[in-house]
Amino acid sequence: MAYRPKIFGKKAACKNTLTACRAVVMTSMLLVATGVNLPSSALASVTPDNQKAIIEIHGTGVSPLSRVALSAGKGQALQAQADKNGNFVFTGLQYFSFVPLNLRISLPDQSSEAVAVPRSVLDIALDPYGSMVSVSGKISPAGSVAINIDGVEANSQIAGQSGEFSINARTPLGLADGTSSIMASIINVGEACCPSTLVPVAPVQLLISSIGVRHSSPTNPVLKKTPVQKAPSYMPPAQKQDQKESPALEKDPAKEKPKKSPAPYMVLGTVQDRFELDISDQTQAISFPSSSYDSTWVGGMKKLTDVVRNAIVTRTMMIGAFIDGRATNAALGSVQKLNAQTIKDYQVSDTICKFGTLTRSIASSDSMVDVNKLAFNKIFLDRDSQDLHTMYGEATRGMVENLNDFKAKYCEGVDANNGLSGYCNSTQSVPDKFFNRDVDYTRVFDLPLTLDVNYSDGTLTEQEQQLISLFQNLSLRDPVYGLDNGKTAQRQDKTDDFQDLHQVLAARQLVGNTFANQVAMKAKGNSSSATYMKNVLTKLGLSAGDATKLIGDSPSYEAQMEILTKKLYQDPAFYANLYDTPANVDRQKVAITAVDLMQERDFLGSLKRKEMLLSELLEMKLRRRSEELNQGVSAEGR
Repeated sequence: MAYRPKIFGKKAACKNTLTACRAVVMTSMLLVATGVNLPSSALASVTPDNQKAIIEIHGTGVSPLSRVALSAGKGQALQAQADKNGNFVFTGLQYFSFVPLNLRISLPDQSSEAVAVPRSVLDIALDPYGSMVSVSGKISPAGSVAINIDGVEANSQIAGQSGEFSINARTPLGLADGTSSIMASIINVGEACCPSTLVPVAPVQLLISSIGVRHSSPTNPVLKKTPVQKAPSYMPPAQKQDQKESPALEKDPAKEKPKKSPAPYMVLGTVQDRFELDISDQTQAISFPSSSYDSTWVGGMKKLTDVVRNAIVTRTMMIGAFIDGRATNAALGSVQKLNAQTIKDYQVSDTICKFGTLTRSIASSDSMVDVNKLAFNKIFLDRDSQDLHTMYGEATRGMVENLNDFKAKYCEGVDANNGLSGYCNSTQSVPDKFFNRDVDYTRVFDLPLTLDVNYSDGTLTEQEQQLISLFQNLSLRDPVYGLDNGKTAQRQDKTDDFQDLHQVLAARQLVGNTFANQVAMKAKGNSSSATYMKNVLTKLGLSAGDATKLIGDSPSYEAQMEILTKKLYQDPAFYANLYDTPANVDRQKVAITAVDLMQERDFLGSLKRKEMLLSELLEMKLRRRSEELNQGVSAEGR
């Protein structure tokens, strides 16, 4: 679109029509103030032609090939499609420069690799007489808007959480002559995740420029308009002329176009015009070549406007760059902070590994405790109930078998001050494997942390025999004889005796349960963590052989708990390792609490067994006292 704007005709036109312009303005203001509504035909008749102007809107920065909407009033809407670089333009839009102008520009959605920003809406209100430009609307939250008017007045604002903003700017230059330049820059931001940061998208820049269309009298330079391309337009209905035009502005009726309404309107489409300016008088005509345009005052002002506009755009881009840099630095700082926190909290800890490896086999060993406890209980129950194929299955066989077992395994002639010489036949006690092991509680059961005992398999070891003999002597009480192989207990006349027998068996089995639980906790367990437990003992100063003798090749449940609850904390290295990161110290606390819970569970089981033994002891004492009272009452009754 090429224009040759008002160079020489402006002053002359305004000079000839100055009185008319003042009259129109004063009359219009007076009528508006008094509340009189003028018909459009009357207003059109007093509208000077030199107030017509063409507005152009150039924009860049939108999404490629997207659509931008422009509206001004009811039914006045345009759409422009951006090119592949995000540039768009609205051109050839006519309006009256002395009437306030309201425009609404709807920008399309924007997006980048990290964020997406919804559609932005800008409402631009231009007050020509007050030289005031108001820009409001809605953009993204925390987005920024900057405007500049004619390179003189600038203002900016950052939108709030709702995205709404409102900017007012006033310029000392007049806007009513239809020449103005409004520069606006919109920087939308979006929130990116992980970490949460504000990331700006490409800035949208708008240039709204207005060019006045001047018509002068015949005595002044004549402006000829040669249309190159004419787009379809919305034209208001033709109005009747109530007043005659002045003689100086009369035109050929055949060439005269219908008078347009003075209300603001826009021509839809693009209009490209070429204006040729001829200056003539009575004696000569002067031509004005386009090559001399840049050397005129208007051409210089255009260059100055371009320079000021570029400066404003550069300033806006610098502000956007600072916002982008701040967001980038904040994101990098957050990532570096998280990296430092991760490095501090996730350091390798040797103590944490110890808790993990030392407890590897404790669950399996705990299950083996229950199995051995049930098997050892069954041995005592079969003995007391005189089960078939056992040592006490016959009335006189039990004592004989006990004596023969004592003479063959546990007896030595040096006992009882050589009083047993000639009585003992203990060939197995010579290497001190069985000698007095049937009564030596300390060596057989108390000191070893792990016993070579597993009553759930079919193999009978030396320690299994020793433990059976030891606890049989600890609870030495022959079974109640008189029930041959348990058959006579079924007779009806033996019912009371049968009930008394079961009461005795229940009391004995309660004591045997305590013995069985102690033996099962020291029975050999799972060997998955044996190597690590021996390492704990060697760090305390024991040799590898002594560590094996103490806990065995397959540490029992009690041996494993001994390491976890006692031996581990006797190593000075444990306290040195507490000088660790706070996260690792917290992890050690959690592991120690877990082991403490297991120990408290074992302690609770011990208290329950103690409670049962005390209750049975109390019941037996009360039974004896009740029998004495019953016998006394019976004697008094006689």
